[in-house]
Amino acid sequence: MSNPDPLTLFSSITLLRLTSSDNKECSITLSRGQSFPAKRFSADEEGRAPVGEQQWDAISPPADGLHADLQITDQLGEGRMGQVFAARLVSLKKSIHGETLPAAYIPLPSQFCIKLAKPEYIRSLAREAWFYEQLSKEDGNPGAVTPVCFGFFTRQLPNNVHLRSWSSVKIKPEKPSDVPEGEEPNYDLLVDDEEGEYRHFDDERRSHLDSPWHLKQWKARTDRSPFVGILITERLGAQMPTEYSPPRGMGLRRRLPEEVRTELLMLLDDLNAVGIVHGDIKFDNILSRASESWLSSEVCPRHKQVHTWRLVDFDRSFKYDPANPIDSWYLSTVQNYEADDICYQ
Repeated sequence: MSNPDPLTLFSSITLLRLTSSDNKECSITLSRGQSFPAKRFSADEEGRAPVGEQQWDAISPPADGLHADLQITDQLGEGRMGQVFAARLVSLKKSIHGETLPAAYIPLPSQFCIKLAKPEYIRSLAREAWFYEQLSKEDGNPGAVTPVCFGFFTRQLPNNVHLRSWSSVKIKPEKPSDVPEGEEPNYDLLVDDEEGEYRHFDDERRSHLDSPWHLKQWKARTDRSPFVGILITERLGAQMPTEYSPPRGMGLRRRLPEEVRTELLMLLDDLNAVGIVHGDIKFDNILSRASESWLSSEVCPRHKQVHTWRLVDFDRSFKYDPANPIDSWYLSTVQNYEADDICYQ
């Protein structure tokens, strides 16, 4: 099979060694879910909508994609919104109950990265998935600037099934002091949730307004059972070395080796070329490229070279129309700010 788009490759996946039922290890199967489109960010006071608004829609989940059985091998870390695991491919099938395909059927990485949303932050993961979809629309970005993404998968958690890792969460959200007693707070608020938020425009796009992850739709759910949400990418290498980290408050330009600084600016330039500002650049979100070369090409189409580093974690990103000269000028200053303000945290 030739190299298909990774984001339309899988319709479902089964995870092994992540869940338990009646204190016994079990598997859980998830289906490809809908990502959550962001509103358009604009510094243009008139908020003029771009031509061809369909470019902002979420990618429709593939109806007849393959099925993968993945086994969790290690926990790699934990952040504000999720836990990160390494996984390996156990088997590849034409469908959940279809025939098993040979390992060489399609090029795939030997290790995957599974980002599991904490139950409070699944909307943020749906939003991050949308940014990976947007990046995939620019040839060469996945695998050259970011890890290759295989999609966002979800399901409601059955009553008798428990995610073992959720019981070991170390970074827990703090309940806001202004939430009334007995009322469950919404921890997972996105920057464009508020109606009429300055500089964020929905352009009346139904893919945003009708999304199940839209705040109104999410609050209106009658079934409050937890949702499981995961984002699957290729596994990258290590985080940027701590010896590169400047003292808090010192910027990227002042301490990083010239070749590292130049490359990170290239990565930010690649994002901004497609109208995306990362919004959370820090050393934790800069990882080295995968040690294996399973892609046909990792050459950045804009800079004609293989970048050493990749950017991850797009849940706080925003997108603008790069064809709008006002936005293009404004966001170039934001890019410079991101570069200057990076520090190890």
